This record gives sequence, C-alpha cells and structure tokens, in this order.
Amino acid sequence: MRDFQVAMVVPARADAVAGARRQLAGLLRSSGLAECADTVVLVAQELMVNAMVHGCASRPEGRFVLSAIHGRGCLRVEVEDPSIEGPRPRVATADEEAGRGLNLLDALVTRWGTDLSLLGANGKTVWFELDLVVAEVAS
Repeated sequence: MRDFQVAMVVPARADAVAGARRQLAGLLRSSGLAECADTVVLVAQELMVNAMVHGCASRPEGRFVLSAIHGRGCLRVEVEDPSIEGPRPRVATADEEAGRGLNLLDALVTRWGTDLSLLGANGKTVWFELDLVVAEVAS
C-alpha cells in the first residue's frame, strides 16, 4: 500500500461528482487499496452528494473540496463545503428514496464526524476514517 494525500476542487454538479468518484476509485486501486475502494467510493459519493445538494445549495457557482489521505494504516476522506450546517442523520420511511446516507456511512466506516472549516468563518468539513489492516509479510 502506498501512502498519499490528494485534494480536488469539485463543482457542485452531478457530472463533476461522478468524475471525482472515478478519480478517487482509480487512486485507491493504484495505491493498493482495491479491497476497500468500493466502500470508500460509496461513502465518499454520499458525502459529495450531500455537499452538492445541501452544502452548496445557496451558492450559484458552488463547489466543494474532496480530500483523501492515506498513511499509517488509516484512510481519511474529507468533504469541505461552504455551509456551516452539519449533517443530521434521520430515519427514512420505507417508501422514501432519500435519507439513509448517513446511516450507511455510520455502518461502513470506523469513525466519522464534522468540523468547522479552518479556511474561514463559513463552511464545514465532514470526514470519515477507515482503519486498514496491514498484511504482515512472513520472513
């Protein structure tokens, strides 16, 4: 597994979210993290869609930042958007098409949370981490 740190500015559009998802998947696979790539991409997509729909809703030319950091057996993915309103998990009814994403996030990752942006008075970062098992090499 190769350590990395990457950040990309993503316009708040569905096609841009799809492109960022593909880039993240390629990075994970090329870094030796193919086993967790599907899970990471699924959860990252949920955070990116939330940023697009909720975090950038009041910005006509909205954009958010997707970051991924891997090192010391931990993978961290962050999505920073211009809204200070944090995510609110809820219970969706059986016939609702939305409202399950944060519950999915909670079930699939090691830990997650929200921090106020370090870049200014407005904005927040929603992040998740996965602790990765490093295979021991027999000598």
